[in-house]
Parts: sequence; C-alpha cells; structure tokens
Amino acid sequence: MQKNDLIELTIEDMSVDGEGIGKYEGMAFFVKDAIVGDKIRARVTKLKKTYGYARVEEILEPSADRTEPRCALHKRCGGCQIQAMDYPAQLAFKEKKVRNNLIRLGGFPEAEIDAIMEPIVGMEEPYRYRNKAQFPIGLDKEGKIVAGFYAARTHDIIPVMDCQLGVPVNREILEAVIAYMTDCKVRPYDEKTGKGLVRHVLIRYGFTTKEIMVCLVINGKS
Repeated sequence: MQKNDLIELTIEDMSVDGEGIGKYEGMAFFVKDAIVGDKIRARVTKLKKTYGYARVEEILEPSADRTEPRCALHKRCGGCQIQAMDYPAQLAFKEKKVRNNLIRLGGFPEAEIDAIMEPIVGMEEPYRYRNKAQFPIGLDKEGKIVAGFYAARTHDIIPVMDCQLGVPVNREILEAVIAYMTDCKVRPYDEKTGKGLVRHVLIRYGFTTKEIMVCLVINGKS
C-alpha cells in the first residue's frame, strides 16, 4: 500500500477529533468528514507503521446519521469536524467522548460513571452559539488580504468571513479590519518570512451584555 492508493472503508468508529475510523487489511485509517456507518472510497494521504490517514473520494453508501452541512466550506475548513453528522448523532458522540475520557483518563470505575452521569443536553438551534472566534489574517494567491480559518493540519487560510457557528457581527468586524489594512497598506503576518504586522483578529461577543471585544494579535510593539 502506498500514498494516493484508493481503498474502500466502512467507518466503524470516530476519533476524539471527529475523524471517521475504518480498517483496511488490518490497518486503521482516520478519515476527515467520514462518520460511523459510511461506506466510502478513500484516497490514502499519509501512512504510518500501524495506521494511516485518508480523505473521502466517494461515498458509496451514506450513513443513516449523515446530513448536508449548512456551511459550504466544511470540507476544506479545519474549524469544524462533524458537521456532516446530524445533531442527535453529534450529541451521542460528545456524550460518549466525555464518558470514555472520565473512565480511561480519569480512572473512574465504569459503573460509578454510569450511575451518576446525566444525559447530554443539546441546543434548540445548534448554530450561531460560539461567542469567541479567532481569525488568522493572510494573503490569498492574488495578494488580497483574507481572514478565515486554517485548513485541517495546515496553516493555509480558508477565507471564512461568516462562520455559521459564530455570531453574524464577526463579518462586519473582519470587513472593517481588512478595509483599514488595505487602505493604510498594513501587511498581514507572513509565517515564512516572519514579516508583516497583523497575525489574528480575536472577537468575543457577550450574548447577555451585547458587548463586543476585538483584539488584534500583532507582530510588533505598536
């Protein structure tokens, strides 16, 4: 087996980071955007001694828990891991993750956890709930200033001005910052050269107070 080989996987489990896990010839593969129950054709992207990584090339049979994400950028953006899973299944995954961590990492007896652990409580609307977001600032291939989130396992910025999990005012703030930087020729930070001023824009929104905090993370003292 080599990198870029195509393999067929049945996703049987999920990693703590929300990647689907399937086995091929006894080797476990971690696959972003795959969920339990999916039967997929995947392309191998990285191989280790006992496990590997792959990306979804084709969904042969979708899981019963699969849904169409609201965000069109979910496959490229590294900010979300399980948007392709419907919300009840997301809640079950998170509840299982907490339970397993308490038992495996915390050392609590399984029977004790099951006796006292309450069922997970979900939201009425599982979008627009994040009151904090941090957006890296950079340049696209045309040299335009962009804000967004890093693609999975990279520092390549996927332009995202209005994340569906964040508050709508984020877009207005990012547009103002980018307009100021463009007009005043303020350069974003470049990781390769170590030059440029603006690295990130951190935004917090108070759902109760309606107050907004904006922090610019910069490469400099002024």
